[in-house]
Amino acid sequence: MPAEPVPADPGPEDDLAWLDRDPMTAGERAASLDRLCEQDEPPGEEECEDYAPLTAEELAEVRRAAADDLLAVTAAAAGRRGPGQPGSARVFPGESSSRAAGFGPGMALDVLPGCAGLAVAADAACEDDGFAGVSEAELVGLVCAWDRGEAHAAARKLAVIGELGRRNPGPEDAEFTADEIANALGESRARAGELMGTADCLQTHLPGTGAALRDGTVSLGKARIIAAATALLDPAEAAAAEAGVLDRAARLTPGGLRAAIARAVMEAAPGKARERRETAARFARVERWAEDTGNAALMGRELPPDEVLAADQRITAWAGELKAAGLDGGMDELRARAYLDLLLGTDSRPGGNPKTTWCVTVTDEKGHAVGHGCARPEPGSRRTRAGPGPPGRAGFCFTPARRDGPPGGYGTWRLRTPGPGPDLILSLDPLTTDPCDHRYQAPGHDPGVKLRHLSQIRHATCTSPICRRPAAQCDHEHNTPYEAGGRTCLCNTGPKCRHDHRLKQHPKWTVDQLPDGTFTWTTPAGRTYTTEPTRYPV
Repeated sequence: MPAEPVPADPGPEDDLAWLDRDPMTAGERAASLDRLCEQDEPPGEEECEDYAPLTAEELAEVRRAAADDLLAVTAAAAGRRGPGQPGSARVFPGESSSRAAGFGPGMALDVLPGCAGLAVAADAACEDDGFAGVSEAELVGLVCAWDRGEAHAAARKLAVIGELGRRNPGPEDAEFTADEIANALGESRARAGELMGTADCLQTHLPGTGAALRDGTVSLGKARIIAAATALLDPAEAAAAEAGVLDRAARLTPGGLRAAIARAVMEAAPGKARERRETAARFARVERWAEDTGNAALMGRELPPDEVLAADQRITAWAGELKAAGLDGGMDELRARAYLDLLLGTDSRPGGNPKTTWCVTVTDEKGHAVGHGCARPEPGSRRTRAGPGPPGRAGFCFTPARRDGPPGGYGTWRLRTPGPGPDLILSLDPLTTDPCDHRYQAPGHDPGVKLRHLSQIRHATCTSPICRRPAAQCDHEHNTPYEAGGRTCLCNTGPKCRHDHRLKQHPKWTVDQLPDGTFTWTTPAGRTYTTEPTRYPV
């Protein structure tokens, strides 16, 4: 017999066993959170009869109470109550008790999708911009929460804009609707038209991106990148391209996402991708404008990619000549000087054509490099080819040369390229390091030419999650320092730009290199981010 009468209908605060007796399913939990986030209906007239404006102190108290309620519900919905959360019996030693505790790593508000309720809780945690007692991990959680809230608000805004567009379907009506939006927001017509286009695209062609924006998984900027890249595709093609990037869009930088969605569009609709490029090429132009500093800018747009790359290399080459000649300034300043020299014909000379080296990279089904080889002329062969390669291969032919090759590799191959000259021979070396046989290990601190090259093939850019500096311009960095016994081997090295090389050496940062080539970065706030090996087209 209990010592006291048992209430006929114990509530959740009186009997926490209800969480175990009747657990919520994932769908019920999501629906509960959705209802919480959407409970913003205005009160009825009868509820407003005795209304009086709230004082600043009363408003702050209401916001704190709303945040506490949200935190309590989300904690219960997750099936747990954590230290520092409302309803906890006590604060456990070593755990946070700050008002931002719910935003710590893995806590309820740290994983809550973007919604109005999340903004309320984040606003209460940031009251008066005072953060005494709030840890760095919780501050990062607040940053991420506001980012999700910002994306959620952008999604709602686009939903309203999309409805305005649907109510005015005629061409002239749509044009004037853009004017109305531009006036209301103080934006240009072009920007208002872009907002309408993005809103319509998310509704009709990219529902997955629209949902990710609403949940705060991707930002508005990233949603616009996906929408712009798929603008010419039909719904099925757009969905296919979207599916190729959506699972990693959140962790890709804008530049990385732009490259990934461009590749996905080419795979989903190669003809339309070519049409888009050819159409844009008809709008090639050079733009100039005044900088805010009083200087000026000059830029070419929609130019042929191969010629742009060649021009960029020529600018860099001439900048190197200027540096060798003793001209002061960093590389960026010297490249700017070289750019003007080449345009104006001042103090410049023609650049040479570098010799071409043919390399072949083998990838797995995800596009990660698993093998690589660089071609060389066939030993003892100076014969001229009898003619071009087989029909339909544009003069290229890739055939087995012999069965032998590097141990554990992919064999030796003969490569025929267009034009005169001998056939080329290449042996494909493996790039896997799980486990690593240390075949490329260098005896000292500095890597050999082959090790450096293979490392740059596996990671074509800096291994930081947010850096895209080409690996050829990065340091070859030891994950476990060489002085601490770390190997100079593919399993313990990778490219890092000078900034991220220094960052990795900071005592508050940790970087782990996994056997599959993934790098895991842990920040001072305890947050973890990963970088996978480069994905090549498959």
